Amino acid sequence: MRPLLPAVPLAAALLSGALALTACAHAGQNAGSSKTATPGQAFSLARGESASLPDRSQLRFVAISADSRCPPKVQCVWAGDAVLEFEWTGADGAKSALSFNTVSDAGKNAGGWRIQVQGLDFAEPPNATLKVDAE
Repeated sequence: MRPLLPAVPLAAALLSGALALTACAHAGQNAGSSKTATPGQAFSLARGESASLPDRSQLRFVAISADSRCPPKVQCVWAGDAVLEFEWTGADGAKSALSFNTVSDAGKNAGGWRIQVQGLDFAEPPNATLKVDAE
C-alpha cells in the first residue's frame, strides 16, 4: 500500500501555483489595454498599450528598438535619443508600421492624423508621451 501525500505540502504547492498565476496575470495588465486619444491633447502609452482615435483607428506602442538617452542625474556628453516602434491600424483594418526617432524624426502621418512623439520617460517600462492632431 502506498502512503498518501501529506496534506500540507499539497496545499502549499496549490497555493504557490495560484500565486504564480495571479502574478502573471497582474504583470500583463497593461498589455493590450486601450486608451482614447483626444486630438490636440498629450497622452501616454506604455509598451503594448493602444489608443483609439475618433475615426476608430488605433495606435499601438509596440517596442523601443534603440535607446541611448542619458539617464536622469547623470552628466553625459551627448543627450542621446531613442527609436520607438508603433503600429497604426486604420478603421478599415489596414495596418502600418511607424518608427519614430525622438530627436530627428518625432512626427509621422498615418491616415488623416499627424502623430508626434513628445517624450519618453525613464519609468520601467518607459511610457511614451504622444500628441495626435488631424492633418
